[in-house]
Amino acid sequence: MTQYAAAVTFPDNATAYQTISELRDSSLIQSITAAALVERDQNGQLRVPEGDDSVIGLGAAGGSLVGMLIGVIGGPLGMLLGVSSGALVGGLFDLNRADKAETALAEFGQAVQPGHNALVLQTDEPDTTALDGFVKGKGGTIIRRPLDEVVDELEAQQAAAEAAADAADAKLREQRREERKEKWDERVENLRKKFSRGEK
Repeated sequence: MTQYAAAVTFPDNATAYQTISELRDSSLIQSITAAALVERDQNGQLRVPEGDDSVIGLGAAGGSLVGMLIGVIGGPLGMLLGVSSGALVGGLFDLNRADKAETALAEFGQAVQPGHNALVLQTDEPDTTALDGFVKGKGGTIIRRPLDEVVDELEAQQAAAEAAADAADAKLREQRREERKEKWDERVENLRKKFSRGEK
């Protein structure tokens, strides 16, 4: 068995709803660890629709791999909120930048275009033939990447987000130090002027 993360898209949005429902009653459910249906609106916002019919297993729960993946492709990693079904997942994903990036996360993000939906899956498959055939039979397209590759990228994204946050904190601290120094210099100068006036 090999574990994967996958994104499945269809020519029309209704098919994604039909497919996640059929997967629950299919023998393929044994190879699906978690799944969630996601929608991206015309402004680029990504969300998981309300209701249990849009998730399988851990689905979009914040601590699940699928939840983290949705959070990242939904917007900046810092916007990953304890994602749950029905929650607004993330802000505008930079689709133009993702188009140029050669990463699994960018590829998943690019798959969910504005105005469309997709299924985000975590699978554990003996081979990929059965799920591929099922998706193809629905007129869909599947993007699949080994889970360890996706986890590596998520870790790298997390490290980059933490480094950016640390750099922002350091810059803010330095800025405040400079502001305090300016105020201190101003106070000293005011005192100097008062003492000077007193000497005359």
